[in-house]
Order: sequence, then structure tokens, then C-alpha cells
Amino acid sequence: MTVRTLVPSRAVALFGLLVLRFTGAEGKLVTGTVSFGDASDATGTSERWEFLGKYGYAIGTGRYEIRLRLRGALEEDEVLPRPELEIFLDEDWDRHENYPACRRAQDVPARKTHSMLEPGQFGEWGPWEVGMLYQNVRPHIWYFAISDCPDQYSQHMPGNRQFGYSVDYEIRWRQFDNSELSLEMRYMPVLTTLALFILSVHVCRLVSKCGDMQRSLGQLHPVVYGLVTAMGLQWVSQALHLLHLWVYSSDGVGAPLADGLAEVLFMLSQVAGASLLIAIAQGYSLVRSKLSEVEMLVPVVGVVAVLHVLLVAIGKMQAEDSTKYHENEGLVGWILLSVRLSLFAWFRSGIHMLRSAGGLRLNNFLRLFELAGSAYFLAFPAIFLLVQVLAPYIQHPVLQTGLLAIQTASWLWLAELFLSKGRYYEVSELSASMLPGGAGSLCLSPTNVKKMM
Repeated sequence: MTVRTLVPSRAVALFGLLVLRFTGAEGKLVTGTVSFGDASDATGTSERWEFLGKYGYAIGTGRYEIRLRLRGALEEDEVLPRPELEIFLDEDWDRHENYPACRRAQDVPARKTHSMLEPGQFGEWGPWEVGMLYQNVRPHIWYFAISDCPDQYSQHMPGNRQFGYSVDYEIRWRQFDNSELSLEMRYMPVLTTLALFILSVHVCRLVSKCGDMQRSLGQLHPVVYGLVTAMGLQWVSQALHLLHLWVYSSDGVGAPLADGLAEVLFMLSQVAGASLLIAIAQGYSLVRSKLSEVEMLVPVVGVVAVLHVLLVAIGKMQAEDSTKYHENEGLVGWILLSVRLSLFAWFRSGIHMLRSAGGLRLNNFLRLFELAGSAYFLAFPAIFLLVQVLAPYIQHPVLQTGLLAIQTASWLWLAELFLSKGRYYEVSELSASMLPGGAGSLCLSPTNVKKMM
């Protein structure tokens, strides 16, 4: 079993130099502990091999560094172990499970081995072992594993070489330009900074428009507050993710708590957006004045929100898996896809019922609303299925950038929908009066007020 911790090395001071820091010297340091079983036990052979991590190298000459520290003291007859680092190319890695652990380097095969790693003793680290990897055709993901499999030569040498032991390890990777961000993360800091800037501008515009509507109508409808909440969740999410990347560029570890919270808030922001669309599709603000009148909305959304949080937690627990290339990899992604399609079906059923009961003006609005809402609900399934056929090292940036773009575009559209006197304003209770004889709206319309006077 491998336990990984992350070690910081230095701090960064000024936000104004953020982009420059991201394009400068980044650091990545992954540490953990590997335990090897007793090699004399035939059933323990598989425990003499352990996956350490993977790293995406850009075209050029990449660099890796590793050092070890032996846990505990050696017995008198025990010889200092000298494990081997095995390095596999992405083109070969899928075959590694087809071979016994101690045959993988020969039969997969490993494209490179770094033999005779020297662990430090008595609490001290051994020397850094350095190697180079070169690729000139396309970028590659390389997989690193450590092994201590017995060979026919060491079995006949003096001393005990087959005992079980544990070693701590530190491993570091660098690109050709001395950057240590893996290929799939290479441009994410700059993209996240740009996304946060665009979202900040949009939030400022939204707050200004809400102020204008507040002064015009006297108060804001709950759908506007829902939109502001959803956008606020995404803004905080991106700010925390940027903080994580900022720290990551300094120490190679980042801020795991901030990163995890950012993922949770981003998921909740998506759930909030979906809830708004479903509520309106079920008639809220169109033919129903109270959210409680929308059958099962609140409990279902609550369950969906909790499920999304749990899926984020599961995804984070699998962060170092050799088969994980983005946040929604594997079963987590397929569950999310199923949930989004179920919510889409709920959205469409509400639209269908409204269309059969509504008039011409409402149906004109519903055509546009259904088109935009469908694009929102189907965005994740479409992007998720797309990345399945892409090279692993571009799956993460494509998925994250696509979701950010769709989510931000949705907020732009919803803000325009709720805060302008267009088709939604005409068919919803936003245009009705709360005064006696009105439609029971939660907002006051100056036009309707004048009509009442």
C-alpha cells in the first residue's frame, strides 16, 4: 500500500506576478512509502513491485529525480537493498497487468530502468538519482514503478537479500524547459486566471444590473438570487482552484484542501444552474408562484447535490491512480453522465407539459428556453464522451476548459434572460404586480403599477 504526502519548498508573494510565476520555474515533489514483502515467500512476489506515479512530458528531453530512505534498521545479516526504478511508455503501459510483477520490466517492456537505487539509512535520505527521457515525435505520458525482485545472481551472494522492508521515496519530474508541471496541467494556471477574470467582470455586471432592477421594481425575484448564488459558487471555486495552482507552482503540491473545496463548489454551482432550469421548466415563475409547488424539486436537488459531493471525494481518493487522467475519470464520470441525462429528461418533461398547457407567447419563449437548456444539460455528457477518444495528456484541459466555457456562457444567458425585459419577462410573474388584482408576483413591475393607478 502506498501512502503519499506532498512537501512544500518555498512561498510566492505577489498576485500581480501570478502569470509570470506560472510560466517560470514550477516545482513538483511527490513523496510516499513503499513496502516490499519477503521475497523468500512465493506468495509475496507481487509485493516486490509498486507503481509510484505518472508524468506527461512535452517534446524534448525531460528529467526525473528520485531518492530513497530506508525505514528501520538492518539486521546483522541483512544487506542494504538496492531497488530498481522501472519506466514505461504510455504505448506499452496497458499491457503491464498481463504479466507477473517481476516480469514486467522485461516483457512489457520497460523503456528504461534505473538500477541499484541507494536508500539512505538511519533517518537520512540517499543521494538523488537523476535520469533523462527523450521524445521527439509527440508528447508522452511515462509511468514510474519501483521493484526489488530477486535475481539468480543475488541469490548466490552472501548475506540476506530477501527480507521484507519499507522505504520512503521522493520523486520529482521536470520538462525540457525546467518546468515541473505535467503536460496536462501545463497551461491550466493561465487558463484558470483568464476564466476567473472573465467571470469577475461578468459578476460585476450582474451586480450592477441587479441594483438597477432593485431600484426599478422594488425587489428582486428569487430566480435572480438563485442565479447570483450559483455564479458566486463558481467564482469562489475558481478563486480557490487558482490559489491551489499558485501554491502548486511554488511547491509542486498545491493546497489540497482548497483544491478539494474548489471541486465541490464547482459541482454545486452546476447543480444550482440545473435546478434553476428545471424549476422554470416545471412552471416556477411561469404558472407557479412558489418553489414549494414544484413537486419533488427540493428533495431531489438535495440528493443530487450530496451525490455530486461524494463523487468529488471519491475522485480525489483516486487522484494518483495510473488510469486516472482527469477529475471525472472512470465510474465517477459515468455516474455523473447518468445523473445529467436524468436531469435533462426531467427538464424536457416539464417543457412538454408547459407547452401543452400554454399559449402562443409562452410557447415562443419555451422554444428558445428548451434549446438553451438542452445545450446546458448535454454539455457534460458530450464533452465527457469526447475526451474518451482523445490522447490522455489532453483529456484534462479539454474537459475543464469545456465545462468552464459552457458554465460561464450559461450564466451570461441566464443573466440576460432574468434581468432584461424580453420574452421571459413578458410571460413570467416578473412582469406582474404584487398589488391586489395582480398575478401574485414576488416583484413589482412599474408598468403594472401605473396601470393600477
